[in-house]
Amino acid sequence: MRQAKRQSRPGQGGFLLLAAVLAAAAAPAAAHELWLERDGDALVLQQGHRSGAHAGDGRVPYAAGFVRAAACIDEAGVRRPLSVAATYPARLPGDCPALALQASSGYWTKTAWETKNVAKTGITGVLRSWRADETVTHLARWSPAFAQPPAGGLAIVPADDPFRLAVGDKLRVRVSVDGRPLAGVPVAYDGATRGASGDDGIVVLRLRHGGLQMISASRETPLADGRA
Repeated sequence: MRQAKRQSRPGQGGFLLLAAVLAAAAAPAAAHELWLERDGDALVLQQGHRSGAHAGDGRVPYAAGFVRAAACIDEAGVRRPLSVAATYPARLPGDCPALALQASSGYWTKTAWETKNVAKTGITGVLRSWRADETVTHLARWSPAFAQPPAGGLAIVPADDPFRLAVGDKLRVRVSVDGRPLAGVPVAYDGATRGASGDDGIVVLRLRHGGLQMISASRETPLADGRA
């Protein structure tokens, strides 16, 4: 049993993927997952169903320009902005200790007949509308600097080194907004919600497999721009 656990360590060829979805104005739960997939010396952003009940359903294209910003983060926590071409799929450098990107699919409006990727302005029969903004962080190796929540927006970071853990061990992650711990946020592991953040922003997850670990959090906030 001990030998099997050692062979399954996420740190041996494994990666940690952390996704935060900020859905403004009563958005439904995100239907698709985002993940970064290695292709030679690059990481390619994919969208679709990689885990959970829909695993294996394939990839779903996103619009060119979906990625709005990206940064390579070194072991000291210093962020170096990256240039990302407005193409599909988005390709990013694969040699960063941590790679963070911001993406947005823009405004969505649902009526009784259809759901369209547009703002609600000028549309009749609107049932609900929202804007979806997402951040994705890919960790290839560990540094204590990666446990520090970023200053802006919704984020989820590991509280401890995930690469020293084995299958069956527990990983603590912290949810924050603008650098402050955030309570009551649902956190999913491989597409299934496993708990909500406590007063300190912490959720404890048990690792179920080796390789890529996909952890995500989402939050809805009011939007007052008149477009959703």
